[in-house]
Parts: sequence; C-alpha cells; structure tokens
Amino acid sequence: MPRFTYTILSRAVPGCEEEFVAWYRDQHLADVCRMPGVIGGHLFRMDFQRVYNLDAAPQWTLMTIYELEGENPEPIIDAIRAASGLANMPACAALDKSGMIQAAGHLIAAGGAMLKEQ
Repeated sequence: MPRFTYTILSRAVPGCEEEFVAWYRDQHLADVCRMPGVIGGHLFRMDFQRVYNLDAAPQWTLMTIYELEGENPEPIIDAIRAASGLANMPACAALDKSGMIQAAGHLIAAGGAMLKEQ
C-alpha cells in the first residue's frame, strides 16, 4: 500500500508556547497516531527556518512529520481534521492556525545516509 509523508508547520498563540508544546507532545501526537492510516509521527521543535520572498512569513514553533499509509493521503488527513476538537482528539486554545502549513507527498528519490536507512 502506498505511503506518504505528512508534514505540518504550526505555531503557538504568543505567550502560550509551553502550553502548546506540552499539548502537542503529551496529547495530540498520540491522538493522531491512533487514527486509521497513520503509521507514526515525530514532533520537532523548530531550530531554524527561512522563508523566501514573503515579507510577513509566520515563525513556526513546531514541525510534525507523520507517515501515512493508504491509496491517497487526503481522506486520512480529512479524517484527522474531522476528529480534531472531538472527545478523542481534544483541541488546544494555544494553537494559532493562521499561517499553518500542511503538506503530504510520496518519496520519489533519496540520497545519502537516508537512502542507506531504508
């Protein structure tokens, strides 16, 4: 079955960074990983970012990378979105969705050490 990488760049409401990180790390990551079609996920604190040719690009707090398995990533992502805020996937008021980026894709090439790990 095809696999996809689903990446999210997100950020906290100003002043709520630690609450946001704690929720994502301790609650949300596991909630998403329990969804059908989600194989696993990794949460990263952003250490560096550069956005080209945008005057007011958001400064993201976290980067999450999930591995999805299915014929198409969109229905899996739509199911995650539909579950967000429900009892089995509580939302967090510290999440600032403005400027959030979600992208999914499949591997077409690999090189270096990553190629050796597969």
